[in-house]
Amino acid sequence: MNHWHHARRRATLAVTGLALGLVATGAGVHLWLRALASAGDQSAAVAAILLGVFLAICAGHEIWRVRMR
Repeated sequence: MNHWHHARRRATLAVTGLALGLVATGAGVHLWLRALASAGDQSAAVAAILLGVFLAICAGHEIWRVRMR
């Protein structure tokens, strides 16, 4: 595997992680709003939001690192 292929693969994985993080955050917000409307449990929503934010931050940092090289 050459250097270009390795760098491209890392960037693709980082972009995928960023997309998954944004999707998880959006799903968490949706669950949270549904729980507020029906007075339901909000723990799953908070967990999804935290997971999504964590994934998005880690992937964004990785994209930043790849672009700075």
